[in-house]
Amino acid sequence: MSTHKEYALIAILATAAVVGIMPAFALSPADTTMNSSQISPSTGSQQILPIAVSTDKSAYDRQSIVIVTGHVQNSIGGQAVTMKVSDPNGKVVEVDQITLNSNGDFQDKINTSSPLWTAGGTYTIYVQAGSQQGLLSTTTQFTLPGGGQSSCTPQQLAATTGSEMYCIDYTINGGTVSGATLDTASKALVVNIQATNDGQITLNIPRSVLDAKSGTGDSVFAVLVDGEQIQQFTETPSTDTRTITIPFQMASEKIEIIGTQIVPEFGPIAALVLAIAIISIIAVSAKTGLRFMPKY
Repeated sequence: MSTHKEYALIAILATAAVVGIMPAFALSPADTTMNSSQISPSTGSQQILPIAVSTDKSAYDRQSIVIVTGHVQNSIGGQAVTMKVSDPNGKVVEVDQITLNSNGDFQDKINTSSPLWTAGGTYTIYVQAGSQQGLLSTTTQFTLPGGGQSSCTPQQLAATTGSEMYCIDYTINGGTVSGATLDTASKALVVNIQATNDGQITLNIPRSVLDAKSGTGDSVFAVLVDGEQIQQFTETPSTDTRTITIPFQMASEKIEIIGTQIVPEFGPIAALVLAIAIISIIAVSAKTGLRFMPKY
């Protein structure tokens, strides 16, 4: 392998490592400013750009579907672009990979009623695509009304972490719920109860709030009642939620459900960034003849 090709490979791998530990994509606030001047919310760009993205409106309420559309020039059908949405505080609230059609167009839908979308203000959509010319990226923005989710319904548990609040559907018999918190350090949902009799509580926990994973598959939550771990509980997982029913005895005060992923952690982002880095290496290798093993 020639020296300049070795340097090229080292540079690519170093870039992938740096991107992998960043909480966002390769775009910095300066990049956002530059790209926002090229593409305006809801209308998209009128220029012919290597990659473009827009939304169907510039403002939405909290029970809306945001339709995201875009185009990548000189693409191959079946390739994917990676999309990330950040709230006004820079926290990632959505990550997705979208497949391009044969014309290089892509479309996705985002539901603003997600429990992660609590902040009011300007949300930024970042999209990236790998190509033989390198990584292409751009942004667009839209707004949500201020105030966030200020209260939950009587059938929902208000779980707080810092200034954020997440509403979790629940039912309980044999007692009442007096409050709940999300402990990001221990990755646990802590529910305070007042048990007047033996009973049980059922919680429909969004995976975006708390989940338990072993690799790509589900693992079992650890459940504690007043500090003692119990094994006798039932769970029904679905694509977006994990419904768990936990029995308790009279005078119980605290239930802890411990997982491996909790808001605001976003494990899938690292995997998507790594995938983008691998695509970039393959693309550059195909164009420049870069080899991973020396040719004898």
